[in-house]
Amino acid sequence: MKINIKYIDNNLEVNTDEVQVVEIENKIYFYRIISDLYNIYNGNIPDDITLLDDNNKEMNNQNKLKVFLNFFDLGLDTKKYSNDIAKYISFNISDENKDVLIKQYNKIINIYKTILNDMDIPLSIESEINIDSITKLMKVTIKTEDNLLSNLFILIDLENLFQTKNILIFVNLKQYLTNGELEELYKYSIYNEVPLLLIDSQSYGTTLNNEKKLIIDENLDEFML
Repeated sequence: MKINIKYIDNNLEVNTDEVQVVEIENKIYFYRIISDLYNIYNGNIPDDITLLDDNNKEMNNQNKLKVFLNFFDLGLDTKKYSNDIAKYISFNISDENKDVLIKQYNKIINIYKTILNDMDIPLSIESEINIDSITKLMKVTIKTEDNLLSNLFILIDLENLFQTKNILIFVNLKQYLTNGELEELYKYSIYNEVPLLLIDSQSYGTTLNNEKKLIIDENLDEFML
């Protein structure tokens, strides 16, 4: 996939074979590019950015990009992930375990009904008893780590597992990871076929392994590495 930004010369080629990095020393352009990409992420499509497929045909911009600005909250507990996880769990529970869970859940419902019958007002339970409702009741969440790289691996695992086909865009991630950690992240994303785009507000020099780079300097001159 290519990201065509009208006010820069080079298309950003984002694929699962290597990681596209953009380092922008001009603060005005850095803000403008991040703002436009973030608008796409939030469903507001700017005129200046177009997504192109491998045949240079224009693609629908919606639901193709995820932009990450806050690395202390990667959104692993979003409703979309929660719903996908619930479906995944329900699908992978054995029939034997489903029967056990439903029987135990029925026991809880019956006890609760008995309690309600002792109340002074007429009360009832409207609850469909199936494995999906039990899974939602459990409120399963992703167990995160204290280490950023580990949490990024979890994010990539989720994107791969649920086949979202998103481009993950990380803003100023290089401020948080060492070069060695970045190379681990690149290898992991390539192995799992999850495309990454890193955009930073300063230049870090030569490329790392599995990295292709576009540098936009203060004068808006562009250099491909």
